[in-house]
Formats: sequence, C-alpha cells, structure tokens
Amino acid sequence: MQITGPPAPETLRQNQAERRHRIIRTALRALAGSDYEQVKISDVARDSGVALGTLYRYFASKEHLFAAVFVEWQKALKTKLEKSAPEGETEADRLREIFYRSIRAFQVQPQFFRVLMMMETTTDTYAAEVYSQAMGSQYTQTLQLAFDGPIDANRTAIIMTIESVLVTQLRSWVMNRSSINDVFRGVDDAIRLIYQGHEG
Repeated sequence: MQITGPPAPETLRQNQAERRHRIIRTALRALAGSDYEQVKISDVARDSGVALGTLYRYFASKEHLFAAVFVEWQKALKTKLEKSAPEGETEADRLREIFYRSIRAFQVQPQFFRVLMMMETTTDTYAAEVYSQAMGSQYTQTLQLAFDGPIDANRTAIIMTIESVLVTQLRSWVMNRSSINDVFRGVDDAIRLIYQGHEG
C-alpha cells in the first residue's frame, strides 16, 4: 500500500531539490546552536525563506525534517573521515579511530545524538525510513574505511556489537549518568575484547 506524503528526494526537480536542501541546511544551523526541542519549525521555514506549508510539502513532520538534518550532519562527518583516512596497522586500531572520531563529534554537538535517540523511537514513517538509511548503507561506507576487504557477516557482527556499546554509553552520557571518558573506555574495551588474540 502506498502512503501519500512528501515526494522522495530523487523525484524532485532541480529547483525543488535546492529548496529542500536549503531547508535542511537552515535546520542544521538552527540545531547546531540549540537543542532539538527548542528549535521551532516555523522559525526554520522563515529562515529558509519558505512558507510553513511549503516546508511541510517536503517533510511530513519535525521528526522527518531533523532525521534528514542528521543524515546531512553524518555526511559531513563521513567526508572528514574520508579526507583523513583512519591510521593504524590493525583492523582494531582503525575501527577504534573511526569510533573515537564519532564520539568526539557527538561530544562537541551532543544535540545530534539526542536527534538520533528521537529517530530510534519515532512513530513517523518517513523519519523512521531516513533513520534506516542513515544507520545502513551510509554508516557502513564510513566503517568500510577500517577494513581491507568487504564487510562480511563476521565484520557486520563486530560492528553491531561495538555500535551497541557506543549507543548505550552515549545515551548514559547525554543523560548525565556517566562521563565522556566512560564512552571512550566502553568502546575501547569492546574492541579490545573482540580482537584480543586475533591480531598481532
């Protein structure tokens, strides 16, 4: 069954795609300076130079818009990683560096992790779809930088295990139940235990 709603980005004409991207960039700037809960959709529309109704033609909800904002932020992080490939002689070292960089990015802008938490629990169909894309192929492409070969079933399991530790630790941190050092330590422990005795 097809759900009526905002058109898929790839179906937009050039001027529409540019308008949609302008809205995302405006919301990204707003989020960079404030928490998700404090950003008003009406302000984003105004600062984007579009009517509120126009904004809702592209995004079904605030959750949908900020899911797209998170993807934009994640793309920027991926670009930075690609420009400066992770160093390290072993797979474990390179994975550690990638996850450390991700932690530092959230440390500087914790509001983006709060958006990620929202995306995990949203009931908005479109936001949930964007979340799946953000944590799917795009994130996998970033982690591919740590591996010499393709991400097979074993490497997928490794990634999922470390990610689970990372998300749990970050959630505890943004709720002021632990320190950022605990986040680094948790990820480091997970990588050390997974690779212990398997890499020289």
